[in-house]
Amino acid sequence: MPKPAFLSRFDPTALYQQGARKLARLCYNVQYYGFEKIPETGAAVLVANHVSYVDGLIIHAGCKRTVHYIIDKDIYELPGVNYFMRLNGSIPIAPKREIVEAAWEQVAKYLEQGELVCIFPEGRLTYTGSLGRFKPGIEAIIKRNPVPVYPIALNGLWGSAFSRKDLGKPFRFFRRAFKRREVRAICGDPIMPDDVQINRLQEIVLKLKYAL
Repeated sequence: MPKPAFLSRFDPTALYQQGARKLARLCYNVQYYGFEKIPETGAAVLVANHVSYVDGLIIHAGCKRTVHYIIDKDIYELPGVNYFMRLNGSIPIAPKREIVEAAWEQVAKYLEQGELVCIFPEGRLTYTGSLGRFKPGIEAIIKRNPVPVYPIALNGLWGSAFSRKDLGKPFRFFRRAFKRREVRAICGDPIMPDDVQINRLQEIVLKLKYAL
């Protein structure tokens, strides 16, 4: 039995992208700088500092195409969150060899298909607001699939309801959830595969963080 016309036109992935953009702009006053550098076609990796649970939402809202995120498996599997993560094609990861290997395989598949992948090289949310040490996973990704890397710095999310500032304090979420914060997302120039090295990437993201 054929689907009704309105269901045939329904694109859940497009709906997710549009919803992400509207939600990000509703909750935050986001200013984007340099995001026009991100190519509209072709494989690339985005790397960004990890400040809050909505970092991916902010980045997604500034991109014109789907971005697949490498995300902590525990968060990926949260009820409600999991539906949208699967819809977006996000990649769960955890400190287990088989899970890491499966994640790298999926990243390689996306890049071979000309997709965008985003990784937060610190590997966890910041507890202090400062930039943490980058882990070498990004180097392994680029060694296997030599594509350009676009560094991104996020400013203004530290201290928001979805950051780890004042973690454990009662009512912190309710005090901040509806405060529309000024947020800046800054994308730097692409880094070619031969120049991808974690110390260099960390230095570039740090400079972008204080560029504006």
